[in-house]
Amino acid sequence: MRGETKHKTLTKAELRAMNILWDMGQATVNEIMERIPEPKPAYTTILTVMQVLTSKKIVGAQRRGKANVFRPLISREQYVDGFMEETRNTLFKGSLKNLLLYFARKEKISKEELIEILAVMQTDEKQDI
Repeated sequence: MRGETKHKTLTKAELRAMNILWDMGQATVNEIMERIPEPKPAYTTILTVMQVLTSKKIVGAQRRGKANVFRPLISREQYVDGFMEETRNTLFKGSLKNLLLYFARKEKISKEELIEILAVMQTDEKQDI
């Protein structure tokens, strides 16, 4: 997704459907509806969401009998990467430090969690060499 296509932000309904698709790998509208908690939206609402996701090239569709089977064209990680990059660039003026400080302050990261984060960062630095 990076560099090739501009990041596409998903609506709440689109993200709910995508989370189901990412978990299942592929699904029909009925299978997606089965996984949505009550109150369930109408079948046509989910169908419209899937059609929009298809037009955005976020999912692909293949005919199976009378139903379309939808599958993700991007991974959850690709979406999150693009979303976080856009968030960093638009809300934090491109500053990773400010983005991390925001979460550190808002989420009240414990000393143990901070040590774990630093250890991961140091491990990743060594692997880049």
